[in-house]
Formats: sequence, structure tokens, C-alpha cells
Amino acid sequence: MSREVLMLADALAREKNVDREIVFEALEMALASATKKRYATEDVDIRVSIDRDSGEYETFRRWLVVPDEAGLQEPDKEILQFEAKEQLADIEVGDYIEEQIESLAFGR
Repeated sequence: MSREVLMLADALAREKNVDREIVFEALEMALASATKKRYATEDVDIRVSIDRDSGEYETFRRWLVVPDEAGLQEPDKEILQFEAKEQLADIEVGDYIEEQIESLAFGR
């Protein structure tokens, strides 16, 4: 599958005459958008990262660290700083806590 990702990125970059990095970013956004559909009842934040050399990709659900006193405005996308510090001691407001999740299969 990883080889297909690289071939697709190269073909699209040539065909559309755009930088390969732009194609990778678009693929990451498309895969993240498709993954969000798994969470029909939640408004989640998903990030996909494609390795530009191997074509392998990983998918992460993430939560924005917000100040404790602000409270959660979007509970499916945010985590209070005191809770985040239980996972990562040096986490700051504005950082993200990420959890790797199963990636969507790429292809037809």
C-alpha cells in the first residue's frame, strides 16, 4: 500500500504541475476527513502523517490542551491542562495530546 501512496503523489504532482508536498498534505487531509466519519456521534480532531520516503502513514486522534480555568468548550476535541499533565508532565496549553488509532485502508 505504501508504494501506491508514493506513486499517486508523484503522478498527481506531475499531472497537476504542483509541488509533491502539496499533494501529500492534501492526501493527509483527505484521509483525516474520511477517518472522522468513523466517529459519527463525536466531533473529533484527526491528524494523518504520511512518511514522504516510504509512503507509510499513521493516524492520530488528538485533543487540544486548554487552560483549566477555561473549561472544555469542545469536549471531543479538548483536554484540560491538569488532565494532560497526567500523561505528559511538560505539556503546555496549546499543545496536543495524541493517541494513535487505526488508519483507513488506502485504495479503492
